[in-house]
Amino acid sequence: MVLCQLIYSSVATEIMPKSKLYKILVQARSANALRDVTGLLVFVDSVFLQILEGEREVVTALMKKIETDPRHTGVKIISDSDVSARTFAAWSMAYVSPSAKELATWAGLRNTTTVEATLGMLQSEPGRVPAVLSSLLTAPQQE
Repeated sequence: MVLCQLIYSSVATEIMPKSKLYKILVQARSANALRDVTGLLVFVDSVFLQILEGEREVVTALMKKIETDPRHTGVKIISDSDVSARTFAAWSMAYVSPSAKELATWAGLRNTTTVEATLGMLQSEPGRVPAVLSSLLTAPQQE
């Protein structure tokens, strides 16, 4: 089995109140548990940032399904790599929703306050993404 970690971002096509995000999480957690997929979903200022971990074939098939989901657009793969271990092994789908400034601070960008600027940095340094996002799980805004 080849274990992979895929990281992508996208933009919501509709308003995402907590009730809609909760419904997405319930569905994702149930489906991911059946597929042995783990990961993290971050939602900030209408932008999704997600890490998916699991068997390469399973994650690839899941990503194809995600790309066609009408609830978001502009899917950008930040990183897609084979890994020896999962970063989010205990989570079928962890979730955090920090402010753009909090996300930038956790990413080590003190002068950045927009999601776009933070994503730009994360895309240029995809190796930092799992550690940055893993630190989000210990933040006070965790749900």
